[in-house]
Amino acid sequence: MNLGRNLVKVDEIPLIRRLANQVHDPRRQDFRPPDRDSSVTREDFVARWRARRDELARLGAQVEGAKLCDEVLADFEAVMTFEDEALLSLLEAAAYSGYSADHLRRMHRLGKLPARRDGRRLFFRRGDLRRKPNIVDFQPIRAYDPVADARRVATRTSHGGSNG
Repeated sequence: MNLGRNLVKVDEIPLIRRLANQVHDPRRQDFRPPDRDSSVTREDFVARWRARRDELARLGAQVEGAKLCDEVLADFEAVMTFEDEALLSLLEAAAYSGYSADHLRRMHRLGKLPARRDGRRLFFRRGDLRRKPNIVDFQPIRAYDPVADARRVATRTSHGGSNG
């Protein structure tokens, strides 16, 4: 029986309390979601949570899963908001969405797609752009079926067709 594994050093207790206070509970009065103005990239998100995981593992800390999930989801929403708010030039928006630059310009002119104008240049929010579907009415090429072909030929000749 290894009791030493679960023991915490006395000098680590303030650190454990600090970590416990960092985990947010949305039911608490002082809970605040991350600022919308804060720029959180995917790399920042991954680096932060890997560091938190390593710190918690080093301390052998046990946390409430629901509180931890709430904090991870709040950070993930900040990442998504940051990515949606990114401004793309007309050519970048065309590459991202799959639509041509002329089509995006036309959509903006018709009022169907919001954009910000800086002089003559248009900038689109990434979150406002829809992606163009890649495949429209795709029908797979079927392999040659001699029996079906013979039926088609027989049907044509039986209905008075001469050349098939």
